[in-house]
Amino acid sequence: MELEEKVKIITVIVNTKPVEFKIHKATGAEIKAAAISQGVRIEQDFLLFEIREHEPLKPIRDDQTVDLRDGLKFRATAPDDNS
Repeated sequence: MELEEKVKIITVIVNTKPVEFKIHKATGAEIKAAAISQGVRIEQDFLLFEIREHEPLKPIRDDQTVDLRDGLKFRATAPDDNS
């Protein structure tokens, strides 16, 4: 009898939309690619920021690895967005 290993799904938020991962670490580029593939209306060249409670937004580079956890929030903005 084979035991199936249960894969924990981690759900993060990108621009208020849930994005699911089956991995525990991802680069900024991988986070954006997953968000795009799951219907978040962003582009791969958007800038990615981690949203942290009571702290400034933290920029996430495309090559930077992030430890994913449920509820982690990101904002992706167009490179020319000055808001």
